[in-house]
Amino acid sequence: MKKFYKFLAAAMLAVFCITGSALAAEKEISSIDAIDMGVADTGETHFTNTDAEITACGLPYTVAVLPYNDVSGLEGRSREMAVNAVKDALEEKYPGKKKSPAKIVSNNVLQKALLAHPFENAEVPTLDELVAVGKACGADRVLFISMLPVREKETGFMVIVGSQTYSAVVTMKLKCVDVNEERFLFNQNVESIGSSSSINFWKIGEPSRAKAVKRGVEDCMRNFLTSFD
Repeated sequence: MKKFYKFLAAAMLAVFCITGSALAAEKEISSIDAIDMGVADTGETHFTNTDAEITACGLPYTVAVLPYNDVSGLEGRSREMAVNAVKDALEEKYPGKKKSPAKIVSNNVLQKALLAHPFENAEVPTLDELVAVGKACGADRVLFISMLPVREKETGFMVIVGSQTYSAVVTMKLKCVDVNEERFLFNQNVESIGSSSSINFWKIGEPSRAKAVKRGVEDCMRNFLTSFD
């Protein structure tokens, strides 16, 4: 009887292992299978926002933040709120206080480095170009932030009383370079959707385009600045 139970236990274990392996194989998705996972049927891009919050850097290094590159096509208040959202996020990560471990390269020093080492294409600087600028201004890390064209849409209805939602699909090209190791710590196009809604009464209280853009930028910067120390 004991032999029978041992045999039964061994058989059940074998079945469990085989089933587990099969399930694992089913869950495994190849890079080819995943190639279209970022695009929805609507043509919009899926995005994943991090739950992490930006915290002040606690490491003793010097950072150079390159001039903000804006090819978004935004104008007026939307453009202003976008760049302010970028600046606010950077100041959360690098407060620039006297007791802050991380130090920020001054604008004058950075501009001299950029003049001495100009980019062939200012919209898409290479790793070597970013490293050269970083070394020239004495930085341990270099950040490059670019706002790409924003896709916008408005949905809803307005019949005496209705609701509207304005959505802005924000895409940013974001790079962080470790100058000493001469490698990227982050090098991605990050996308997020910001939205602004309102209840309208005879066209009063329209949703804010600028707020939608601002929220999209905040999400992109959060993904960027929480990905490295």
